[in-house]
Amino acid sequence: MANYPRSLLVFEGSVFHVTWQCHNKDWLLKSEFAKALYYELLLKYKMVYDIIIFSYCLMDNHVHMTGRCASQKLFSDFFRVVNGCFSRSINKHFCRRGQVVMDRFKSPTMETDDDLMSVIIYNDLNPKRTTNNIHPKNHKWSSYHHYAFGQEDPLLTDPEFYIGLGNTAHDRQNKYRLMIEEIIANDHRTPICPYRKDDGYICFIGNPLWVQTCHERLMKKVRLRRKEWQDRHRQFFELGKNKIGNNVVTVSATVSI
Repeated sequence: MANYPRSLLVFEGSVFHVTWQCHNKDWLLKSEFAKALYYELLLKYKMVYDIIIFSYCLMDNHVHMTGRCASQKLFSDFFRVVNGCFSRSINKHFCRRGQVVMDRFKSPTMETDDDLMSVIIYNDLNPKRTTNNIHPKNHKWSSYHHYAFGQEDPLLTDPEFYIGLGNTAHDRQNKYRLMIEEIIANDHRTPICPYRKDDGYICFIGNPLWVQTCHERLMKKVRLRRKEWQDRHRQFFELGKNKIGNNVVTVSATVSI
């Protein structure tokens, strides 16, 4: 994802998919300590910053998470605080220095509940797509256990699409497990991926027409901001030139006197 201003990508009520990797793709999340620490930080601050979390998957060197935010500022503040606390604690625990979270995290927004469902399933299946080829039921740190088996998880809020999977909790869990198993059985033929790989389009997940419309709107705002910045810079430069010119005139007049 290009580094577009977060204020142009996230807005009030946005449904987001956040991903970030450890610096240099190091295995800084491999330990139980690191995963438990990040989970506890999410749990501690989600209420403070009015963040609703629908799903998560903590891998050994990267994180996936979906949710909804109340505003762009609260969204940015939430991840600044959580990732900042996590980085300091990891460096202290492992006696290391330097960056922990690599670059700027990605945060594409989604259009519909169907898109959210696709992303949550994609996230929960992450362990299956690693070189270790682990079934999601054998990976502790994800939302799979909550949606597939009803395991209590204070971090999560059930999204509307999940509630609509059945009339009872048992029905919903069965349906979710069947969806996962069907994808695992067919993934070698039709791999599921919620993203368009085109540069820039990873900012949005949804119907191709909606994604294209959002991308065009984003580019228009980016061009407008760039023009505003160039105009301010030009005005500042012209003002500086005028001040220098006035100073030269004043000095010349003084010398003449």
